[in-house]
Amino acid sequence: PSGKLDIWREITPVLGGRNVTLFWKQAPSFRANGRSISYEVTWEKVDDGSKPESISLSSVYNSTRISIDNHSYRMSIMAKNNVNYSLPSILIIPRATDFFSFLGTKELKEEQVNGTDDGIFISWEPRHIYDSYIIDWCNFPMLQPCDLQWKRFGPNTSSTLINSAAFVPGVRYNFHIYGSVANRVSLLEKKTGYLRELPPLFDPSMDKVELTSNAVTLSWDSYRTNESQSGFVRGYHVYVSPIHKDCSLKGSKKHVLPDDSVLCKYTIENPEEKRYTVKNLLSNTKYKLVVKAYTGGGETPIVNFIYIDTPFNSNMLYLLVLLVIVPSLVAAICRWKMKWVKECCCPVIPSPNKSKVLSFKEFKIGSEKVLKISDCIPDMLAVDNKAEVQKL
Repeated sequence: PSGKLDIWREITPVLGGRNVTLFWKQAPSFRANGRSISYEVTWEKVDDGSKPESISLSSVYNSTRISIDNHSYRMSIMAKNNVNYSLPSILIIPRATDFFSFLGTKELKEEQVNGTDDGIFISWEPRHIYDSYIIDWCNFPMLQPCDLQWKRFGPNTSSTLINSAAFVPGVRYNFHIYGSVANRVSLLEKKTGYLRELPPLFDPSMDKVELTSNAVTLSWDSYRTNESQSGFVRGYHVYVSPIHKDCSLKGSKKHVLPDDSVLCKYTIENPEEKRYTVKNLLSNTKYKLVVKAYTGGGETPIVNFIYIDTPFNSNMLYLLVLLVIVPSLVAAICRWKMKWVKECCCPVIPSPNKSKVLSFKEFKIGSEKVLKISDCIPDMLAVDNKAEVQKL
């Protein structure tokens, strides 16, 4: 056989070592040059030069699992026909401590990528030290085995469109980008994306509803935003409206349902936010509301609402007492004690004509009663004007 096989691996840690699943496929440059073909897999420790181990597999196989300890291993595979072997394809499996520290799974953040009708576009930052790049992914991420796939690229490539007949909308695919040099690979970047995003599979479930007379606080702390969703959860929409009425709350946007009813819509753009408070509600009023998660594929239709009754506003009761009941009570008391209130607040100025002193009828000048000096004994009498004395 001419050329080399394209080789890849999947490493799973186990007690006391690792399981290495070795995959291979025929590269475009590979030629079997014969009918009867088989594969020979060989592995040996890199450090101590121990005796190699090997197995032979028929042409129907394209993978095998090998159990190794935590040392570094050199693995190779050759194709064999009736004449001879092909050139070996070699892969170095690093020591367990080196592998998991350099893999840096927790340190590398997954970057979201976008899908198209033709596939999922992947790009990466090129590094001049590598002589090739490898991208691997699972065609069926939720299954075991997941049908691991990989593609190899030259040193001058930094982007590609990954397509597969197995890709379907609403499934999240994870891609790992490796750099290869001297048969050793290093994980460089992690990507995740969908061929096409779909609306979320289910709505957030309310964990808690806290009510006041003019606000409601909703919590949905257990809602998942991971790969179980059919799209990247970008945030949430909160819809609220009085029953049998359209909504027009301040700070909200109008959302019209197919039956032409209007809801108030609030948008939460942080997918990690699991709590929201709707304000400016009316007290002692029944409302319907719902929380919907949305992805790049939108959200599911609004079907089911939860219903709440805002409690009566006690502050309004106090205000009613102050503005209506108290003045009414004061007015009633004032009317009941009108004479007393009038004498206290607005005493009547006495009329001289009602004086007992002027109750006699003997002397009058016109309509005015005249007091005779002899009728009272003054303490002192002073005459200021002689003309007035003459008149009297």
